Amino acid sequence: MSSERLFRWPSLLAVAALFLVWRVLTIGTAGITLHVDEAQYWGWAQHLSWGYFSKPPGIAALIAASTALFGDGVLGSKALAMLCYPLSALLAYGLVRDARDARAAWWCALAVLSLPIFAWLGLAVTTDALLVLAWSAMLRLYVDALRDDRLWRWLLLGLVCGAGLLSKYTMLAGLLSALLHLLLCERQRLARPGPWLAAGLALLCLAPNLWWNIQHDFPTLRHTAKITVERDGGGPLALLEFVASQWGCFGPLLGAAFFAALPSARQRTPAGDFARLLLCFALPLWLLASAQAYAGKANANWAAPAFVPASILAVLWLRDSGRQRWLWAAIVLNIAISAIVYHGSAVLRAFGANPPTPYAQVIGWDRLAQQLEPWLDAYPQAIPVAGNRTLIAHLQYELRDRQLSVARWNPDGSVRDHYELTQSLTLPPGAPLLYLSSTALPADIASRFARHEHLASLATGSRGPGTTRRLEIYLLDDFQKP
Repeated sequence: MSSERLFRWPSLLAVAALFLVWRVLTIGTAGITLHVDEAQYWGWAQHLSWGYFSKPPGIAALIAASTALFGDGVLGSKALAMLCYPLSALLAYGLVRDARDARAAWWCALAVLSLPIFAWLGLAVTTDALLVLAWSAMLRLYVDALRDDRLWRWLLLGLVCGAGLLSKYTMLAGLLSALLHLLLCERQRLARPGPWLAAGLALLCLAPNLWWNIQHDFPTLRHTAKITVERDGGGPLALLEFVASQWGCFGPLLGAAFFAALPSARQRTPAGDFARLLLCFALPLWLLASAQAYAGKANANWAAPAFVPASILAVLWLRDSGRQRWLWAAIVLNIAISAIVYHGSAVLRAFGANPPTPYAQVIGWDRLAQQLEPWLDAYPQAIPVAGNRTLIAHLQYELRDRQLSVARWNPDGSVRDHYELTQSLTLPPGAPLLYLSSTALPADIASRFARHEHLASLATGSRGPGTTRRLEIYLLDDFQKP
């Protein structure tokens, strides 16, 4: 096989498959269940709608399709989301192959596949999966539309952006990125119908979700606005922590290469033109997330789509500057970081240590639910009730075979999460309640019932710090109005 044949689609598909198999095996051997957000999204997928409390409907549709194909288990729920990241790498390959050459494209795709942030997100089913895929597809289709300006390409671009908006409103930053590039580099295009039709079609795709929000008093928009302007710390230290987290998500060497590549966007050459394009689809999102971090709060994954164009820019700079060995080192280091995160705690436990595990939040929920089942059978007339979404999401997923529905204790009728919107228990009926809690029964709840009895304290064994799950079960009867 010639060296050029090595850098074609088949070899890249094989490498992408290896990364995917690695993640599947990691999930299978770690003994993890779904995260609370994943379990909640799974619940959404059982009742498809144009909107939900905290997110548009894309994640629910993705899980519904995934479970229809692969079943409701942990891997079945995650399968299609896990595929989004290898597909994003393949889109990066196609983009760079057309702009440069197959060899450069192959290295760019490998860099995307091995990014630490995608190694971690690639284990989960989150809204970032569809968003990153839609962002990558948007970038590829945008370049294609610029190349030949056919109307159907702009319309396809609009549909992809619309799909991204239905996954996460962050996709609006992608539309702004395209507008920024048009203003800076392709201003004459703004006099043509293509870009405006694409933007209009994207917003039209979001219309059903907006109508759902209108019907339900704007819960998703309120939630998004709340976390966007949330004041929880902030300041220079919070900004520094966010920047450090982004460097870690990038990988130390690849992150350094990205910063070193920034001046290349000033060149008046085809390579400089491509660098400016990539920066237009990376920097604005990072700047927005950084502003949120400074103002109050920003999670490390909020700028996840920016890593695709940024990785391409970093790899091309390393290759163009003759630093192929640094490129090798950057990718190997990123793979090593992923391996340490995936398996480091398990290796240390094999040598007798008891380190914290990165999977602490997703261990033990299946075993806790199994312990609860006999109590549900012993009190079939009692209505299961819980006071927080974590318990409700996990228990409804783990006991999905019995189609368990847990009501959300909510006497004041407020709407602060999905379950208060859809499963709120504001006034207990005549039937007794089986109150489930990770702590003792709150006094304000006990005082509302003439009779309350502590039935059991359940707990799972520990598999490292923070992995023990606990559940208190109370029988409440004869509700007394406050």
